Order: sequence, then structure tokens, then C-alpha cells
Amino acid sequence: MTGPGATANSGLAAGRPALARAAAIAALTLALLGVSGAAHASDGQHALSVSVGYGSLLITDTGTDTDDDTEAAHGGVLGVAYSRGFSDALSWRVSGGVGGYYGASALLSGQVSAGLVYRFDVLKYVPYLTVGVGAIAVSDSDINLDIDPLVELGVGLDVLQSRHRSYGIFARVESLLQNTSFFTAGVRVTWRWGFF
Repeated sequence: MTGPGATANSGLAAGRPALARAAAIAALTLALLGVSGAAHASDGQHALSVSVGYGSLLITDTGTDTDDDTEAAHGGVLGVAYSRGFSDALSWRVSGGVGGYYGASALLSGQVSAGLVYRFDVLKYVPYLTVGVGAIAVSDSDINLDIDPLVELGVGLDVLQSRHRSYGIFARVESLLQNTSFFTAGVRVTWRWGFF
């Protein structure tokens, strides 16, 4: 899938669609900042989320220094995330997920990340921003394994059913402009506990 001949140009080519998605997510985030204030979540609140959604991978195969092929693969992703509040609006967050895709070949992925969540206070509807760092491992049908570090930027909207449960939508892009860019969007259910 990738080889030792990766160049900066191939990484930039692979990252352009991811940059466009990141720019759209950043624009939405700025709009949310303009219409809402910080949420008043309890310090020490725990949250566990389970998600399912669409995922896409953009992988640059650097077979030679002069001939780079970019493969786009589409599929589904299952994820889980845990967060714990440490201020009114901020929580730290760890997440992981697995995905299956089909493009020129069948691909499997596993990804992990750690970072921060910033929530905005809009009463029943709570938009949020996530940022983090992590890694993604991608394997093809020939058991070739690639592991790439990633930076994550995401947005979402939770609808509070009660103080303890919500559901919502999310979108995330993860890339370091290297050989792999990862985008996912879907729905999630969240359970909360530990209010103080």
C-alpha cells in the first residue's frame, strides 16, 4: 500500500480533500462559536458514546518516487469514545474505532485518538468541537499493514433527551498530509454520569 519512497508532494496530494473537509468543519465551528456560549457541564462528569457511520479513506500508494497512485475507499465505521469533564465547557476524550472499506481492494482499519472536547450551551441542542491526535492502522487483503499518525478535527451536535442520555450527529476528519486521510460522519448515542 505504501512504500519507502513517499515524498512531501505525494503527502500533499493525498491531503487536499482532507484539507477541504477540515476547512468546512472549521467554518462550521466558527459559526457555532458566534451563536453560542460555553456549556455548563459539571466538572467530573463522565460520558460514554457509541457511534456508527460512513467512513472514507484516501491512501497514496508510493510505489516509486515518480508514480504515485491515490486510492479512495468507502465503507462503514463503528466507534466508541469516553470523556471526562474538567471544567464547565472542556473535557478530555479518548476514542477508538474499527472500519471496513472497499475501493480497488478490501481494507480494514483501526484508529485511536486522544484530545479535547469543547461544548457549547444551546439548551437542548449542544454543538461541540473535538481536537486530538492519534493513529490509524490500515490493512489490505494481503495483510499489508500501514500505521500513520493523525491529527483530528471534528464537530457534532447532541440532542439531550435527559441529563443522562443524548443522541446526535458528528463529522470528523483526520490527517497529517501524509499517506492516509480519514473522514467519518454518522450518528452516536451517549450516556452520562457522575454529576457533582
